Amino acid sequence: MDAFIFFTLKSSLCLSAGYLLYYLLLRRETFHRIKRFIILGIIFISIIVPIIKLNVDPIGMNSPVQKLESTIINNAPVIISEQKPEQLLRQQQESKPINFLAMIYLAGASIQVILILISLGRILLLLLKAKKMKYQGIRLALTPSEEVPFCFGRRIIISEKDFRENSKEVILHEQTHLKQGHSLDLLISEFYLVMTWYNPFSWLIRHELKQNHEFEADRNVLRQGVDESDYQLLLVRTVAGEPLYHLANQFNQSNIKTRITMMNKRKSNPRAILKALLFLPLIALMVQVFAQKEIKPAVATPNDHPNGKYLVLTTNQLKLLGFDVNSTGLFYKNQRIDKPGRQTRCLYFTHKTYSASMILKPGEKIAGHSATDQILKKQATTNFDFYPMVVTGINGWWTLLNIPKEDLPKDLLPVQINMADLKMLNRTDTLVFWFNPTESLRKTLAPIVKVDDYLQVCPPDARNDAMKGKQVK
Repeated sequence: MDAFIFFTLKSSLCLSAGYLLYYLLLRRETFHRIKRFIILGIIFISIIVPIIKLNVDPIGMNSPVQKLESTIINNAPVIISEQKPEQLLRQQQESKPINFLAMIYLAGASIQVILILISLGRILLLLLKAKKMKYQGIRLALTPSEEVPFCFGRRIIISEKDFRENSKEVILHEQTHLKQGHSLDLLISEFYLVMTWYNPFSWLIRHELKQNHEFEADRNVLRQGVDESDYQLLLVRTVAGEPLYHLANQFNQSNIKTRITMMNKRKSNPRAILKALLFLPLIALMVQVFAQKEIKPAVATPNDHPNGKYLVLTTNQLKLLGFDVNSTGLFYKNQRIDKPGRQTRCLYFTHKTYSASMILKPGEKIAGHSATDQILKKQATTNFDFYPMVVTGINGWWTLLNIPKEDLPKDLLPVQINMADLKMLNRTDTLVFWFNPTESLRKTLAPIVKVDDYLQVCPPDARNDAMKGKQVK
C-alpha cells in the first residue's frame, strides 16, 4: 500500500507541474480542442511517468526522490525466525502496526467513490422518471422539473420548459458534448481524482477540463448561427442551477462570466500553439526525477579468455570502487584503512602513460606539478579496505603491484576495464584489477552483482612464463 501511495504522490507532483505550465501558457488561448487533449495528456503522462522504469548506475539511486521512496517502502524490519511459515505470517499480522497514512488515504478515496455513486444514482433516477423521445435523431429525456440541461451517455436530459423555449440552443450545446465524447473525459478525470484526491491540482485540472468542454460547446453553438447576445442571455438565466452531477456536463457548468469573456475574445494567433512545445523538456525532467530507477546489472565478458569471466562495470559503477574516470585517464587513490598508519596508494593510466603507481607515506603529499599530479591532488582519497592487489592484462601479464604470489589471497575479484570503452585517446588495451573480496566489497557491489560468482585465482605472470618458453593457458 505504501508503494501505491508513493506512486500517487509522484503522479500528483507531475500533474501539478503540468497544470502550472498549462495555466501560465495556454489557459487563455482559444484553440479549445487542442487544449482539451493537452489537459488529458497531462493526466495520462502523470500516470505513466511514475510507472516508467529506467536502468541507472548506483550513483543515480542517490536522488532525494529515490531515497525517500526507499525509506517509505523499505522501512519494514527483516524478521528471521525458525517458525513455520504460517506461524510467522500469523505473528506478523498480529504485530503489524496500524498504517494511519493508508487509512487516511483510503478514507478520502472512499468518500470520492461514494460521491460519484451518489451522482450516478441521481442521474439514473432522473432518467427513470423522464419521458424518453427522439428529436431530429437525438435521444432526449424530458423531465417535468426544471433541471439544468445536461447530457449523459448518449442522451440529453432537458426540462420540458427548456425544450419548449430554448430547444435549439440547448440541444446544439449538449450535442457537442455528445459528439466530442466529453463524458469519457469526465470519467478519466474522476478516476484520477479518486486516486489523488488529496492534491488540490487534481481538482483544479478537473475544473479546467470541464470549463474547456463548455468553451468548445459554446463556440460550436455560435458557429451554427445562434445570435451571440441571445445565447449569452440564456446562459445568465440558467446560472442559478447547481452542478449536482459529477459525471455530466451541465449547461450552466463553469463560470458564466468566464465563458462569455471567452466567446468575445479574439481568436488566438496560430503561433501560440508552439508554446505547447515547452511541455517536452518538462516531461523529460519528470521522467528523470520521478521514473522508477533500477540498477544496471553488471555484465561478464564471454568465457573465451584463459581465466574465465571477468566483471565489467560502467563508469559510474567503477566510482563505487574508488576509480575516477575523466577525459585524461583512469585514476585511483586509496588509503588503506585495514592497516592504520599505512600508505596511500595512487594508480593512474593515461593516454601518455601506460601505467604508473605512487606510494604516499602517512602525511606525505604529491609533490609533482604535472597535469596528472594536479588531477591526483584534487581527487578525493577513498579509504576502502578493499583495493586492487595486482593489475594484469587480459591474458595475465602483470602490469603493476608485483606482489609475491604467496602473499595473494586464494580468491580475488577480477574487474575488467577496456580502455577503449572509456574513450581514452590512443588506448585500446584491456586491464584487469584484482580486488581482495572483503565483506565491505561484497556489500558495495551487492545491488549490482554477486561477487562470489566472479571470484578466481589470480593468473600467473604470462610474460615471465612466455620468457621461460611456457604456453600461456
